[in-house]
Amino acid sequence: MFYPPGEEARARRFYGDALGLEEIERPSTLQDRAGIWYAAGSGHVHLSADTELGLHPRRHFALRVGDLGEISSRLRDAGAHFEKADPIPGWRRIYVFDPFGNKIELDEIP
Repeated sequence: MFYPPGEEARARRFYGDALGLEEIERPSTLQDRAGIWYAAGSGHVHLSADTELGLHPRRHFALRVGDLGEISSRLRDAGAHFEKADPIPGWRRIYVFDPFGNKIELDEIP
């Protein structure tokens, strides 16, 4: 995922504060370029600063969440925009957009 150069504070408010991901240290070999990494379950979310965001209406990543209603409410309070997702039996899911237009699928499997 990409964000515009200089928008680190805005990215941290969305991914860290509103989405609730834990920021982790990037490898020392990547310290010469702007970016932010987050722990996401057993994986990571890597954000890179770039002037070309390369947005596409279907490109996204998915995060499994414990309480879709609670996190959706927190993101809505933070000003996030949402899009309905086609139903999948046994799942609750929705799309949310970060402040830069990156699409994220949030899934809850009760």
